[in-house]
Amino acid sequence: MRLLLLSFASVTAAHADDDIFEINEISVDGRVVSANFADFNGDGRKDLMIASLNGIPPEEKRSIRVHLLGSDGSYPTNPSHVVTIPQWSAVYDIADVKETPGEELVLLRPDAITILSIADAEVVEWTIPIEGPSTVGASDDERGFDSFQLVHDMDSKPLILVPQIGLVSVLTTDGRLMGQVDVGRRANYFVARSSSIISVESDLQLYLDTPKLSTGDVNGDARVDIVAATRHEIRIFLRRPDGGFDREPSYTHPLNLISLRDHSRGSGSVVTAVRDVDSDGLLDLIVTHVEGTFSDTSTTTYFYRNRKGRWDLSNPDDKFVSDGTLNSDLLLDINGDGAYELIRIQFKFSVLELVEILLTRKIDSVIAVHRLLPDGRFDTKPSSRRKFSTGISFDTFRPTGFMPQAGIDINADGLMDVVTSANGKRIEVYLGTESEPFTRRTAMQEMSTTGSIRFADYNDDGLLDFVLYDSQSLDAPVRTGRNLGVLPGSATNGV
Repeated sequence: MRLLLLSFASVTAAHADDDIFEINEISVDGRVVSANFADFNGDGRKDLMIASLNGIPPEEKRSIRVHLLGSDGSYPTNPSHVVTIPQWSAVYDIADVKETPGEELVLLRPDAITILSIADAEVVEWTIPIEGPSTVGASDDERGFDSFQLVHDMDSKPLILVPQIGLVSVLTTDGRLMGQVDVGRRANYFVARSSSIISVESDLQLYLDTPKLSTGDVNGDARVDIVAATRHEIRIFLRRPDGGFDREPSYTHPLNLISLRDHSRGSGSVVTAVRDVDSDGLLDLIVTHVEGTFSDTSTTTYFYRNRKGRWDLSNPDDKFVSDGTLNSDLLLDINGDGAYELIRIQFKFSVLELVEILLTRKIDSVIAVHRLLPDGRFDTKPSSRRKFSTGISFDTFRPTGFMPQAGIDINADGLMDVVTSANGKRIEVYLGTESEPFTRRTAMQEMSTTGSIRFADYNDDGLLDFVLYDSQSLDAPVRTGRNLGVLPGSATNGV
């Protein structure tokens, strides 16, 4: 009874005080395009990195502000130091890959990987040239600077997987080449005819699609392999005993899901995810196939268990069909038992829904949780369902707040939670539970939530904090939120 009363009191307090997080703001000169937490100087505390763009090409200046976390647990208003982003840096990763203090920035550039230690104003730089064709990091991103996983844990050692046109180079952190794997290539071009009444900015426009890379043990030899997936096929590269990789795939799985109609007009999608769903040490496979148009959209989700190092694509272990919806599927261990649940995020997709979006300026989605059964299949009946609405700005054609965040444990109770932005007006927390996760809003806090959000425990108290930034605003501050531990189940509130 006392536990129940304490839980009720915690929920009531969070509602009444609207005080889940302590909010601090940092003003930045320029447009903030990325923000992240990491320990850059090796003192065990997570610092704040803010990447900003100032001006317009060719005079644009790109820089990273480093705010070192103070001993009092706060970030200084002014940056501890500022680092110029090297020219033609496309995307970045953060990892501890060198002997210098703390974590480093790993940058993808057209013909090299550049590693930066930004522990202080005296930046240390390493450049690793890349053999073969250009990387997919052809140039700076004109409108942003995104984080992208380049460093992968491969048998307890970090390796850098460098995406190139048609290849992926596998490098040690000191630049030794462990192999180049042939992942294939996909591209779509648009060439405007000179006689056309349509005028475009360039002679040749290119959409380059790089394969989705995943790592893990496919064949059960306790070595980490590489899986490269496109909408047409999956290529598996098994790691050799010497730690290297062969250029040609060990085997290939054709998917044969895209129809000729969808292929010719560039519609539909095939999204793959590989995880060890049943904790047997082998990677299993989820494939989500979207096909059709406004009038006949359909999503089919296939689940394939790994049997003796292979997926039998002709015999799925599970198959979910949803007519009239666009689905995004996630594999998450939401209750910490070591087994994954299938999280299906469903968007209704029809002409009627499009009209409703235009009228209400909101997109409705449903999150459904399917539990893994003892026989290794997912329950066809979801254990819980929850509807969320996300506002759409007609000025920017993007969400008015950040998209719902799943797979994060806000109160550190071992259960995954969902955090939403309430159309840019407040943070809302839906705590996970054993029986019906995400079905009830636990707490909310009024604040502007437009932009992108990242969660991390920056002050090492065991609770997730956040950084929020708006890459399309010219004057929005960066906001950090320190988790106050008032949510039910948080270790700091005694529940």
